[in-house]
Amino acid sequence: EDGHYLPATAAWLQEASGERIDPALLDDDGHALDQAIVMLRHSHRFDAASGIGELASAVNRGMPAASREVWRRAPGDLVRLAPRGPDDAALKRLVLDGAAPFGPAGPGVPAAVGYRRYLERMRDTRPPLDAARAAFDAWATQVLDEHARFQVLCAVRTGPWGVEGLNQRIAGWLAGAGLIATTQGWYAGRPVLVTRNDYDLGLMNGDVGLCLMLPHEGAWQLRVAFSAADGSGALRWLLPSRLQEVDSLYAMTVHKSQGSEFSHTALILPDTRGPLLTRELVYTGITRARHWLSVVDPAELLEVAMQRRVQRASGLGGLYAG
Repeated sequence: EDGHYLPATAAWLQEASGERIDPALLDDDGHALDQAIVMLRHSHRFDAASGIGELASAVNRGMPAASREVWRRAPGDLVRLAPRGPDDAALKRLVLDGAAPFGPAGPGVPAAVGYRRYLERMRDTRPPLDAARAAFDAWATQVLDEHARFQVLCAVRTGPWGVEGLNQRIAGWLAGAGLIATTQGWYAGRPVLVTRNDYDLGLMNGDVGLCLMLPHEGAWQLRVAFSAADGSGALRWLLPSRLQEVDSLYAMTVHKSQGSEFSHTALILPDTRGPLLTRELVYTGITRARHWLSVVDPAELLEVAMQRRVQRASGLGGLYAG
Protein backbone atom coordinates (compact mmCIF):
# COMPACT_ATOMS: atom_id res chain seq x y z
CA GLU A 1 0.00 0.00 0.00
CA ASP A 2 3.03 2.31 0.14
CA GLY A 3 3.55 4.80 -2.66
CA HIS A 4 6.99 5.41 -4.11
CA TYR A 5 6.34 8.28 -6.47
CA LEU A 6 9.22 10.45 -7.59
CA PRO A 7 8.77 14.18 -6.96
CA ALA A 8 8.81 14.68 -10.72
CA THR A 9 5.89 12.24 -11.08
CA ALA A 10 3.93 14.09 -8.40
CA ALA A 11 4.58 17.43 -10.09
CA TRP A 12 3.44 16.07 -13.47
CA LEU A 13 0.28 14.55 -12.00
CA GLN A 14 -0.67 17.79 -10.29
CA GLU A 15 -0.10 19.79 -13.47
CA ALA A 16 -1.96 17.30 -15.69
CA SER A 17 -4.89 16.46 -13.44
CA GLY A 18 -4.93 18.79 -10.47
CA GLU A 19 -4.51 15.76 -8.17
CA ARG A 20 -2.08 16.37 -5.33
CA ILE A 21 -0.05 13.41 -4.11
CA ASP A 22 0.31 13.04 -0.34
CA PRO A 23 3.95 13.76 0.60
CA ALA A 24 3.96 10.47 2.55
CA LEU A 25 3.73 8.65 -0.79
CA LEU A 26 6.81 10.32 -2.27
CA ASP A 27 10.16 8.55 -2.52
CA ASP A 28 13.30 9.97 -4.12
CA ASP A 29 14.44 6.38 -4.75
CA GLY A 30 11.22 5.16 -6.36
CA HIS A 31 11.66 2.77 -9.27
CA ALA A 32 10.30 3.30 -12.77
CA LEU A 33 7.55 0.70 -12.23
CA ASP A 34 6.41 2.50 -9.06
CA GLN A 35 5.45 5.48 -11.22
CA ALA A 36 2.84 3.37 -13.05
CA ILE A 37 1.13 1.89 -9.97
CA VAL A 38 -2.18 3.26 -8.71
CA MET A 39 -3.78 2.18 -5.44
CA LEU A 40 -7.58 2.48 -5.52
CA ARG A 41 -8.43 3.60 -1.99
CA HIS A 42 -11.96 4.96 -2.28
CA SER A 43 -14.92 2.57 -2.09
CA HIS A 44 -18.12 3.61 -3.82
CA ARG A 45 -19.96 0.68 -2.16
CA PHE A 46 -19.53 1.73 1.48
CA ASP A 47 -17.88 4.48 3.50
CA ALA A 48 -14.32 3.67 4.56
CA ALA A 49 -15.21 5.05 8.00
CA SER A 50 -18.20 2.71 8.39
CA GLY A 51 -17.96 -0.49 10.39
CA ILE A 52 -17.91 -2.50 7.16
CA GLY A 53 -15.14 -0.31 5.76
CA GLU A 54 -13.02 -0.48 8.90
CA LEU A 55 -13.43 -4.25 9.24
CA ALA A 56 -12.55 -4.73 5.56
CA SER A 57 -9.40 -2.64 6.03
CA ALA A 58 -8.36 -4.60 9.14
CA VAL A 59 -8.86 -7.91 7.35
CA ASN A 60 -7.05 -6.73 4.22
CA ARG A 61 -4.04 -5.70 6.34
CA GLY A 62 -4.14 -8.90 8.40
CA MET A 63 -4.51 -7.04 11.70
CA PRO A 64 -6.61 -9.02 14.22
CA ALA A 65 -6.12 -6.37 16.90
CA ALA A 66 -7.68 -3.75 14.64
CA SER A 67 -10.62 -6.03 13.88
CA ARG A 68 -11.18 -6.63 17.61
CA GLU A 69 -11.29 -2.87 18.11
CA VAL A 70 -13.94 -2.57 15.39
CA TRP A 71 -16.11 -5.19 17.07
CA ARG A 72 -15.53 -3.63 20.51
CA ARG A 73 -16.97 -0.32 19.31
CA ALA A 74 -20.00 -2.19 17.94
CA PRO A 75 -20.73 -0.04 14.87
CA GLY A 76 -24.38 -0.17 13.89
CA ASP A 77 -23.84 -1.74 10.46
CA LEU A 78 -22.01 -4.83 11.76
CA VAL A 79 -23.21 -7.88 13.69
CA ARG A 80 -21.25 -11.00 14.62
CA LEU A 81 -23.05 -14.21 15.53
CA ALA A 82 -21.59 -17.34 17.08
CA PRO A 83 -24.51 -19.78 16.62
CA ARG A 84 -24.74 -22.87 18.79
CA GLY A 85 -25.48 -25.05 15.78
CA PRO A 86 -26.78 -25.03 12.20
CA ASP A 87 -30.39 -24.72 13.44
CA ASP A 88 -29.69 -21.88 15.86
CA ALA A 89 -32.77 -19.70 16.38
CA ALA A 90 -30.85 -16.43 15.99
CA LEU A 91 -29.42 -17.62 12.67
CA LYS A 92 -32.89 -18.53 11.46
CA ARG A 93 -34.23 -15.08 12.41
CA LEU A 94 -31.31 -13.47 10.62
CA VAL A 95 -31.93 -15.37 7.38
CA LEU A 96 -35.71 -14.95 7.38
CA ASP A 97 -36.05 -11.41 8.65
CA GLY A 98 -32.60 -9.81 8.69
CA ALA A 99 -33.21 -9.65 12.44
CA ALA A 100 -30.02 -8.68 14.24
CA PRO A 101 -29.05 -5.95 16.71
CA PHE A 102 -28.09 -3.46 14.00
CA GLY A 103 -28.13 0.25 14.66
CA PRO A 104 -30.76 2.52 13.12
CA ALA A 105 -30.67 3.00 9.36
CA GLY A 106 -29.29 6.34 8.27
CA PRO A 107 -30.94 8.71 5.77
CA GLY A 108 -31.55 6.93 2.49
CA VAL A 109 -30.33 3.58 3.83
CA PRO A 110 -32.82 0.70 3.46
CA ALA A 111 -33.52 -1.46 6.48
CA ALA A 112 -31.69 -4.77 6.82
CA VAL A 113 -33.89 -7.57 5.49
CA GLY A 114 -33.83 -11.33 5.09
CA TYR A 115 -35.52 -13.60 2.56
CA ARG A 116 -39.06 -13.14 3.91
CA ARG A 117 -39.24 -9.70 2.30
CA TYR A 118 -38.95 -10.76 -1.36
CA LEU A 119 -41.29 -13.73 -0.89
CA GLU A 120 -43.97 -11.55 0.67
CA ARG A 121 -43.55 -9.05 -2.17
CA MET A 122 -43.94 -11.92 -4.64
CA ARG A 123 -47.12 -13.13 -2.93
CA ASP A 124 -48.79 -9.82 -2.12
CA THR A 125 -48.18 -7.84 -5.30
CA ARG A 126 -48.65 -10.42 -8.07
CA PRO A 127 -50.93 -9.06 -10.82
CA PRO A 128 -54.22 -10.84 -11.53
CA LEU A 129 -54.38 -13.65 -14.05
CA ASP A 130 -55.78 -11.40 -16.78
CA ALA A 131 -53.18 -8.62 -16.39
CA ALA A 132 -50.98 -7.58 -19.30
CA ARG A 133 -47.50 -9.04 -19.73
CA ALA A 134 -45.99 -5.63 -18.95
CA ALA A 135 -47.52 -5.78 -15.47
CA PHE A 136 -45.90 -9.17 -14.84
CA ASP A 137 -42.55 -7.91 -16.13
CA ALA A 138 -42.69 -4.96 -13.73
CA TRP A 139 -43.71 -7.22 -10.84
CA ALA A 140 -40.93 -9.74 -11.56
CA THR A 141 -38.35 -6.95 -11.77
CA GLN A 142 -39.42 -5.64 -8.37
CA VAL A 143 -39.26 -9.11 -6.81
CA LEU A 144 -35.83 -9.79 -8.33
CA ASP A 145 -34.60 -6.46 -6.96
CA GLU A 146 -36.04 -7.29 -3.55
CA HIS A 147 -34.35 -10.70 -3.56
CA ALA A 148 -30.99 -9.07 -4.37
CA ARG A 149 -31.12 -6.96 -1.19
CA PHE A 150 -29.97 -9.89 0.97
CA GLN A 151 -27.61 -12.79 0.30
CA VAL A 152 -26.06 -15.58 2.36
CA LEU A 153 -22.43 -16.18 1.39
CA CYS A 154 -20.46 -19.28 2.41
CA ALA A 155 -16.76 -20.05 2.45
CA VAL A 156 -17.29 -23.68 1.44
CA ARG A 157 -19.76 -25.77 -0.58
CA THR A 158 -20.20 -28.84 1.62
CA GLY A 159 -20.97 -29.48 5.26
CA PRO A 160 -23.55 -27.94 7.60
CA TRP A 161 -22.08 -24.44 7.10
CA GLY A 162 -21.60 -24.78 3.35
CA VAL A 163 -23.78 -23.90 0.38
CA GLU A 164 -25.35 -27.34 0.00
CA GLY A 165 -26.37 -27.72 3.63
CA LEU A 166 -27.58 -24.15 4.02
CA ASN A 167 -29.61 -24.16 0.81
CA GLN A 168 -31.56 -27.16 2.10
CA ARG A 169 -31.94 -25.79 5.61
CA ILE A 170 -33.02 -22.30 4.52
CA ALA A 171 -35.60 -23.77 2.14
CA GLY A 172 -36.96 -25.76 5.07
CA TRP A 173 -37.20 -22.63 7.23
CA LEU A 174 -39.03 -20.76 4.48
CA ALA A 175 -41.44 -23.64 3.92
CA GLY A 176 -42.04 -23.87 7.67
CA ALA A 177 -42.92 -20.17 7.69
CA GLY A 178 -45.42 -20.67 4.86
CA LEU A 179 -43.38 -18.56 2.44
CA ILE A 180 -42.79 -21.31 -0.15
CA ALA A 181 -44.98 -24.30 -0.95
CA THR A 182 -42.30 -26.99 -1.05
CA THR A 183 -38.55 -27.47 -0.85
CA GLN A 184 -38.20 -29.85 -3.78
CA GLY A 185 -38.08 -29.29 -7.51
CA TRP A 186 -39.47 -26.11 -9.03
CA TYR A 187 -41.79 -23.85 -7.05
CA ALA A 188 -42.77 -20.18 -6.94
CA GLY A 189 -40.13 -18.19 -5.13
CA ARG A 190 -37.16 -20.45 -5.85
CA PRO A 191 -34.08 -18.35 -6.73
CA VAL A 192 -31.53 -20.05 -8.97
CA LEU A 193 -27.94 -19.49 -10.03
CA VAL A 194 -26.76 -20.60 -13.47
CA THR A 195 -23.66 -22.76 -13.00
CA ARG A 196 -22.61 -23.28 -16.62
CA ASN A 197 -22.81 -21.19 -19.78
CA ASP A 198 -25.78 -22.09 -21.97
CA TYR A 199 -25.32 -20.32 -25.28
CA ASP A 200 -28.57 -21.69 -26.72
CA LEU A 201 -30.54 -19.95 -23.97
CA GLY A 202 -28.23 -16.96 -23.78
CA LEU A 203 -27.45 -17.62 -20.11
CA MET A 204 -24.02 -17.28 -18.58
CA ASN A 205 -22.43 -18.83 -15.50
CA GLY A 206 -23.45 -16.62 -12.57
CA ASP A 207 -26.77 -15.36 -13.97
CA VAL A 208 -29.56 -15.21 -11.37
CA GLY A 209 -33.18 -16.13 -12.03
CA LEU A 210 -36.36 -16.40 -9.99
CA CYS A 211 -39.14 -18.94 -10.46
CA LEU A 212 -42.53 -17.23 -10.57
CA MET A 213 -46.12 -17.85 -11.64
CA LEU A 214 -47.00 -16.48 -15.08
CA PRO A 215 -50.32 -16.74 -16.96
CA HIS A 216 -50.41 -19.20 -19.85
CA GLU A 217 -53.60 -19.97 -21.77
CA GLY A 218 -55.81 -18.85 -18.90
CA ALA A 219 -53.97 -20.76 -16.15
CA TRP A 220 -50.93 -20.25 -13.94
CA GLN A 221 -47.67 -21.84 -15.04
CA LEU A 222 -44.18 -21.71 -13.58
CA ARG A 223 -41.63 -19.65 -15.47
CA VAL A 224 -38.13 -18.49 -14.48
CA ALA A 225 -37.48 -14.76 -14.90
CA PHE A 226 -33.99 -13.50 -15.76
CA SER A 227 -32.97 -9.88 -16.16
CA ALA A 228 -31.31 -9.15 -19.49
CA ALA A 229 -27.54 -8.94 -19.17
CA ASP A 230 -27.35 -5.82 -21.35
CA GLY A 231 -28.63 -3.53 -18.60
CA SER A 232 -31.79 -2.69 -20.53
CA GLY A 233 -34.05 -3.86 -17.71
CA ALA A 234 -35.82 -6.29 -20.04
CA LEU A 235 -36.87 -9.70 -18.72
CA ARG A 236 -36.61 -13.17 -20.18
CA TRP A 237 -39.08 -15.88 -19.11
CA LEU A 238 -37.96 -19.50 -19.51
CA LEU A 239 -39.58 -22.84 -18.79
CA PRO A 240 -37.93 -24.51 -15.78
CA SER A 241 -37.55 -27.71 -17.79
CA ARG A 242 -35.07 -25.93 -20.07
CA LEU A 243 -32.71 -25.10 -17.20
CA GLN A 244 -30.39 -28.02 -16.58
CA GLU A 245 -27.35 -26.39 -14.95
CA VAL A 246 -28.70 -24.35 -12.04
CA ASP A 247 -28.49 -24.42 -8.24
CA SER A 248 -30.83 -22.95 -5.66
CA LEU A 249 -29.58 -19.56 -4.51
CA TYR A 250 -30.44 -19.13 -0.87
CA ALA A 251 -26.72 -19.55 -0.22
CA MET A 252 -23.80 -19.09 -2.61
CA THR A 253 -20.03 -19.29 -2.32
CA VAL A 254 -18.00 -16.15 -1.82
CA HIS A 255 -16.17 -17.08 -5.01
CA LYS A 256 -19.40 -16.94 -7.05
CA SER A 257 -20.34 -13.59 -5.50
CA GLN A 258 -17.34 -11.67 -6.83
CA GLY A 259 -18.49 -8.56 -8.66
CA SER A 260 -21.85 -8.52 -6.87
CA GLU A 261 -23.13 -6.35 -4.05
CA PHE A 262 -26.02 -6.72 -1.62
CA SER A 263 -27.57 -4.25 0.79
CA HIS A 264 -27.33 -6.88 3.56
CA THR A 265 -24.78 -9.69 3.36
CA ALA A 266 -24.55 -12.61 5.78
CA LEU A 267 -21.03 -14.09 5.58
CA ILE A 268 -21.04 -17.59 7.05
CA LEU A 269 -17.71 -19.12 8.03
CA PRO A 270 -17.22 -22.88 8.54
CA ASP A 271 -16.80 -24.60 11.90
CA THR A 272 -13.43 -26.14 11.00
CA ARG A 273 -10.21 -24.79 9.54
CA GLY A 274 -9.53 -25.50 5.91
CA PRO A 275 -7.36 -24.36 3.01
CA LEU A 276 -10.10 -22.11 1.58
CA LEU A 277 -10.47 -20.04 4.73
CA THR A 278 -8.09 -17.19 3.91
CA ARG A 279 -7.79 -13.45 4.32
CA GLU A 280 -8.65 -12.88 0.67
CA LEU A 281 -11.85 -14.92 0.88
CA VAL A 282 -13.05 -13.16 4.03
CA TYR A 283 -12.21 -9.74 2.57
CA THR A 284 -14.15 -10.53 -0.60
CA GLY A 285 -17.17 -11.66 1.43
CA ILE A 286 -17.13 -8.58 3.64
CA THR A 287 -16.89 -6.19 0.72
CA ARG A 288 -20.01 -7.58 -0.98
CA ALA A 289 -22.05 -5.72 1.69
CA ARG A 290 -23.23 -2.19 0.94
CA HIS A 291 -25.15 -1.22 4.10
CA TRP A 292 -25.31 -4.16 6.54
CA LEU A 293 -22.98 -7.07 7.30
CA SER A 294 -23.63 -10.11 9.48
CA VAL A 295 -20.65 -12.37 10.15
CA VAL A 296 -21.70 -15.84 11.29
CA ASP A 297 -18.66 -17.40 12.92
CA PRO A 298 -19.60 -20.66 14.67
CA ALA A 299 -16.02 -21.63 15.61
CA GLU A 300 -14.60 -18.08 15.94
CA LEU A 301 -12.22 -18.56 13.01
CA LEU A 302 -12.36 -15.01 11.64
CA GLU A 303 -9.00 -14.01 13.11
CA VAL A 304 -7.46 -17.32 12.01
CA ALA A 305 -8.54 -16.58 8.44
CA MET A 306 -7.14 -13.05 8.64
CA GLN A 307 -3.66 -14.44 9.20
CA ARG A 308 -3.72 -16.92 6.31
CA ARG A 309 -3.03 -15.58 2.85
CA VAL A 310 -3.37 -17.11 -0.58
CA GLN A 311 0.09 -17.41 -2.10
CA ARG A 312 0.80 -18.01 -5.75
CA ALA A 313 3.05 -21.04 -6.23
CA SER A 314 6.04 -19.85 -8.24
CA GLY A 315 6.18 -21.33 -11.73
CA LEU A 316 3.12 -23.53 -11.20
CA GLY A 317 0.32 -21.02 -11.67
CA GLY A 318 -1.53 -22.51 -8.71
CA LEU A 319 -2.62 -21.11 -5.36
CA TYR A 320 -2.12 -22.31 -1.85
CA ALA A 321 -2.94 -20.90 1.57
CA GLY A 322 -0.03 -20.12 3.84
